[in-house]
Amino acid sequence: MTSTPVLLVVSACATAVIHALIPDHWLPFAILARTEGWSERRLVGLVGLTGVLHVTVSLVLGAVLAFAGSAVGRAAAARAGASLEPLAGGLLALFGIAYGLWAHRREARAHAPGHTHGDGALGSLHAHGHLLSRLSGRSASAGALVAIIGISPCVLLQPILFASAAEGWGTAAAAAGGFALCTIATMLVVAIVARRGLERVDLGFFTRFGDLLSGLVIAAIGLIVLVRGMP
Repeated sequence: MTSTPVLLVVSACATAVIHALIPDHWLPFAILARTEGWSERRLVGLVGLTGVLHVTVSLVLGAVLAFAGSAVGRAAAARAGASLEPLAGGLLALFGIAYGLWAHRREARAHAPGHTHGDGALGSLHAHGHLLSRLSGRSASAGALVAIIGISPCVLLQPILFASAAEGWGTAAAAAGGFALCTIATMLVVAIVARRGLERVDLGFFTRFGDLLSGLVIAAIGLIVLVRGMP
């Protein structure tokens, strides 16, 4: 490699780390892991899946830019990629609000005075129904979060990939691989550290209103992404 390809690969890795440190890439997962009681293995699996999706979308957009035969085509592809960021931010904000209200209502009903499951087979069936409802809700929440965060590409990477392709496909492949590894690794490390940190938080109001507060924090992150991505 010459100095220019090396610089491009290093730039792709540095961009990946800086971009993955943005809270909307990992904080929602750490928050839900705390409120929903996810195991660390589940957190790693979900964040890893999101990272793979995020990297795939970013690299596909980069490939489109690289193969675009004109400045007009490249500009159109770049605008399409940039438009996904505010879309993801808006969806994340809606997800946070919906999750917070749903989860808070779920917990309020479960702990409402006089809410009993009864005895015997009827009580067991009622409790089993609550468990299935809660598990399905958790799965839906996790799946939605993976999809929303994963579809937003890293727009800052695109000029680097385009320049790397101009240097040769070997350089482009090295830049893409470095970006992928650094993005996923950074998301995983930061999410795990944040989750462990939140586990140490044991506040009384969080026990009662943790789901609602978690949803509002996620919604706030989504709004920040939405405003940041607006032209």
